[in-house]
This record gives sequence, C-alpha cells and structure tokens, in this order.
Amino acid sequence: MIEERRKRTRVPVGFELTVVVQGMEIKVQTINLSLTGVSFFSDHAFLVQEPCEVHLNLHQDVNLTIEGRVLRSSGNEIIVSFVSMDEESFYHLKRLMQFNAANPDQIEKEINDPAFS
Repeated sequence: MIEERRKRTRVPVGFELTVVVQGMEIKVQTINLSLTGVSFFSDHAFLVQEPCEVHLNLHQDVNLTIEGRVLRSSGNEIIVSFVSMDEESFYHLKRLMQFNAANPDQIEKEINDPAFS
C-alpha cells in the first residue's frame, strides 16, 4: 500500500477558473483544490515552473486571485502550486475548502500546522 505523503486536504471540486500565463487567459475545469494548490484539465501546454495567476470567480463581488507556479504537467492534467495571495483571497479559499471538505475542522488544523518542515 502506498503511504500518503500529502499534508493538505484536497477537495474534489469542478469549478471553472481562469489561469493567466504569458499574458494568455486560459479557461480550465478544476479536478481538485487544496490550500496550497489546484489541479485541473487543460488542452494548453503548460511548462513546469512557469509562473501563472489563478482567478476564481465565486460571485460577482467575490474573486480570488492567486499567484502560482506550474508544479506538474502530465498530458492534459496540470498541477499549480500556490505561491502567494492576498488576505481576502485566502479567507475565501479557506471557507471554500471548509464548505467542501469531508472534515471541515481539518482545514483549520492544517492552517496551524506547517505544510513543509
């Protein structure tokens, strides 16, 4: 059996979001989301380590903007690691995770525990 090494909860969500890379806006469909990154499907060829910006429109007045970097690109599945975001985007990401997680209390615990040591 393979040991799970991930330290962050992933929630399977199917949101449409926009990834901005090299000035291009690319609409994608998420596979899952965590506090530290997102995976999605795309026909666009992303380069590993390429900087990008992730935009998720939750409501006409609620938009998350997150700076990221392509962590992995395998076929049409892309994984972006989050690098930075403003406080409001983090608040909404956290709430989105809590709402969709099987164990919402785990999300709060993850915020208090370092992801990397």
